[in-house]
Amino acid sequence: MEWMTLLATVLGAAIAMGSTVLVEVRKDRREAIGEWRRSKRDLYGAYLGALSQVRGELALIILDRAVPDAERVLIARQKFAGCYELRYQLEVLAPGAVVDPALTYFRSVRRLRDATGAGVAHGDEECERVFREVMDALAQVQAAMRLDLGTDALATG
Repeated sequence: MEWMTLLATVLGAAIAMGSTVLVEVRKDRREAIGEWRRSKRDLYGAYLGALSQVRGELALIILDRAVPDAERVLIARQKFAGCYELRYQLEVLAPGAVVDPALTYFRSVRRLRDATGAGVAHGDEECERVFREVMDALAQVQAAMRLDLGTDALATG
């Protein structure tokens, strides 16, 4: 009878220890997934924000006809230079389903930079085409990022 008590105590302790370990593993996994999602959300926001800011600044350069042509190239390149760091971070951390449209968006803004430096004027067909391309690429990357983060599912659930 003493053995049964001892065996029941050991078995109870093993079950308690096992369930505690299982709960902690699940908790750690849930926290890691949450942290990963927050990191991606912050990176995606910074990436879109930086390119959006550059897009707006390039639009202002296009509108300002007082800027000499020689300075347009330099100013446009200076405005765009900071985007490379976020691009490289995104290429490393994001899944391919996000990287591909993100690079398309990046390249479209870079084409806008080049068009700005070349002196396109507001209202020109080329200017309108480049801006349309940028906005289409933006819509694609936003959709890919929402899908990756599951934000549409979170909003409805």
